Amino acid sequence: MREIRFGIIGVGVPNQISVGPIGADIYSGIAEWHARYINETPGCRVVAAASRTEAHVRLFAQKFNLGDNWYTDYRKLLERDDIDAVSICTPSGLHAQIGIDAARAGKHVLVEKPIDVTLEKADALIEECEKANVKLGVVMPLRFSKAVQFIKRMLADGVLGKPLLANAFCRRYRTEAYYAESDWRGTWALDGGGACMNQGIHIIDTYIYLVGNVKRIHARMGTLGHKALEVEDVAVADVELENGALGIIECTTCAYPDFGDSIHIYGERGTVITDGTPPRITFFEVIDSEFKPNLAELEERKEPFTLHRNVIADFVEAIRENREPTVSGREGRKAVEVILALYKSAREGREVELPLK
Repeated sequence: MREIRFGIIGVGVPNQISVGPIGADIYSGIAEWHARYINETPGCRVVAAASRTEAHVRLFAQKFNLGDNWYTDYRKLLERDDIDAVSICTPSGLHAQIGIDAARAGKHVLVEKPIDVTLEKADALIEECEKANVKLGVVMPLRFSKAVQFIKRMLADGVLGKPLLANAFCRRYRTEAYYAESDWRGTWALDGGGACMNQGIHIIDTYIYLVGNVKRIHARMGTLGHKALEVEDVAVADVELENGALGIIECTTCAYPDFGDSIHIYGERGTVITDGTPPRITFFEVIDSEFKPNLAELEERKEPFTLHRNVIADFVEAIRENREPTVSGREGRKAVEVILALYKSAREGREVELPLK
């Protein structure tokens, strides 16, 4: 088995980095979970890390036994011959440029969501990875859940019939302190948006994956619960899908105490409803059918970011098998386009058609 050696770019801020065994804290920074799951994947290991703040990356390197293999300039990490792939966990608006530099250095690229905050930058990254013949994967973990895969099969097999109405809800809660922790959070330049681009993108990607592409969108948004925020913390949109179904997309970071994500799909022959993160099916019923799935078997383990394990395993397999990752750059671009169309509609007060021109 070919060993795949990773570099981690972007390790987070001090209060996101636990000092005990990983998982001992309620929340560890996302880069820690990338590193943990990379090291748990057979034939893979993290060999170096880079982040702009020396104290942060030194602590990260200490925790993952990287020795002196840490950098405050990610370009130094990219010069190494013993790195096959990078995992990019930086602020969203930096993803594409770092990924482009990595591709030009011959490294495969796994990037946290979103792929970037504009379509222009996303397309530049996709093009550069294709030109360099390296793999580009986007972290959209909900697609890998047992519940989502089950619903995908039920829709493909026609068990639920044609979707008529499909709704996606991201009802999360974030405090003022959450946005104050990092200077990039809640900014258009580096976060790309608020409740939709940062939190809602997961369920919007899942929505597109299950019920198809959005054809038209009409949205409203506002900053209603966070006084100092420049981006939206509430957004509601009605959508028309390419298959003719109608739906609603709703995202907020004002829903105390946090209700997670959910999808409701109402088909010609039945209904399915998911709730929570990772998704679990809370309702599944088909007209005139005795089919009752064992919903308990479709639940994931109770562990933060558990589905990232599946994302990383798929990305590594894609490298070894020379195939596209399940969520390629072009797949990861789709949710960003829907969110940018939502923003455009809300700002201009009109319906917007996709694809965006």
